[in-house]
Amino acid sequence: MARILVVDDDLDILRMAESVLGSAGHTVFVAEDAMRAIDWLNHIDFDLLLSDANMPHYSGFELITTIKKDQKFKDLSIAMLTGLRDRKDVERAVKIGVDDYIVKPLDPMLLVQKVNSLFEKKPPHKYPEIQLHGSNMQAGTLKRSIAVESVSELGMRIVTEMPLRPGMMIDITAEFFNQLDVQPPPMKVLNVELDAKTGNYRAHLIFLGAREAFLQKIRRWLFSHGASNKGAA
Repeated sequence: MARILVVDDDLDILRMAESVLGSAGHTVFVAEDAMRAIDWLNHIDFDLLLSDANMPHYSGFELITTIKKDQKFKDLSIAMLTGLRDRKDVERAVKIGVDDYIVKPLDPMLLVQKVNSLFEKKPPHKYPEIQLHGSNMQAGTLKRSIAVESVSELGMRIVTEMPLRPGMMIDITAEFFNQLDVQPPPMKVLNVELDAKTGNYRAHLIFLGAREAFLQKIRRWLFSHGASNKGAA
């Protein structure tokens, strides 16, 4: 649907707006200050800017005033997020050209209603998109960082932010395999535990179809580094 940029120095506000507006089907970007907002605006076309009034270094009033001077933002809808209920601040926001203002603390339902109302007046742009489902161009690889906790001749244990599930087939590259100069085989997720403290996932993987040459290198490395059978992966 629409592309929305939310600017606020309060991280809780950013998380809430990102969650609520994202659930409503919008693509949401966030910025903690006006300088980061300008950077986003110079690289991406947005349909709506939601900016806090009071921020360090540059206020929302200064940010909006700057944007209003640039013709390339003439179609951008703008609403101000403010905890200021004084009439003078509302009048100032209207005077510099905002389309609406939203008083904090934000109410999720009211936020969505305000955004929908703004898009009724000024509909979001339609951005080009092509569905690749069913074509020979849909294959791809998702790369995520992992930490390798332990290795055995059967498999390995890793820690990752990516939610894995038992039975998944995955390919992994790691510095351990680079040091041994071996190409790791595909791996299957045997079991997964969620670390409640960190939010990371600890997964036990097993090698699938590993060649004997690969296993021999793993075994030699394990024994040369004093590996024991206790706690083997």
